[in-house]
Amino acid sequence: MSYETLTFEEPEKGIGLITLNRPERLNAMNMGMLDDLYALFADLAKREDIRVLLLAGAGKGFCSGADLKDDKLSGEEGLKLFSAASIHLEKIQKIYSGVIEVMAKQPQPIIAVVNGAAAGGGMCLALASDVIIAGPKARFIASFINIGLSGGELGTTYFLPKAVGRAKAAEILMTGRTVAAEEADRIGLISRLVDEDALMDTAMQTARTMLGKSPMGLRQTKEALRLNLNAPNLESAIELENRNQSILCCSPDFFEAVMAFMKAGQ
Repeated sequence: MSYETLTFEEPEKGIGLITLNRPERLNAMNMGMLDDLYALFADLAKREDIRVLLLAGAGKGFCSGADLKDDKLSGEEGLKLFSAASIHLEKIQKIYSGVIEVMAKQPQPIIAVVNGAAAGGGMCLALASDVIIAGPKARFIASFINIGLSGGELGTTYFLPKAVGRAKAAEILMTGRTVAAEEADRIGLISRLVDEDALMDTAMQTARTMLGKSPMGLRQTKEALRLNLNAPNLESAIELENRNQSILCCSPDFFEAVMAFMKAGQ
């Protein structure tokens, strides 16, 4: 399947690489890109042979956010989408935010490879990923408040406080300032900061490490992390973990791993 705004390739067995491919617009998200992302993630959700996903941006940046020059949002027909809040909510807002929900529920872990600006919706794509590996030129900008919108957009007020703490998140979202790579690493916004020439290699090596784990163990770890972010108490979190462990303790992968461990110790 081909896409107008994305490329998808399998650089190695079990690894899928999604590249946002509108470099002339710094990979800005237009409605066409959203359609492509929905279609691709739906296809990948059915593929058990693709176990880890990488998400990168072509050219100089990761993603500059929503494309304010999107042809589908300009002109007479496009302006009608902004004529009432209810129309905007259904035809634009929920379509943008729905991609974030799809990413969170995607069975494969997603590794964001941030090589430059991750602004607006681009920052949200990174935050919705499970792991963020960034280069020294990466910068994160919650730019919504800079154009008269709420800083709470596409999951920012959910993901960011959990990553960096409420006070730091509030300051970033309420000022719309740029968070450079070194600060992002220091405050816990990203998983790892690496040299520019090691960016994709590090992401691939992280994916290979994940591939070394059992398929069901990897998927259920992602599910447990997602569901337990909202666990009402410790007991609820442990109950979900107990369920997962009991299922996996009866799987062939578990017995094979235990036997291999015991043999290695002899």
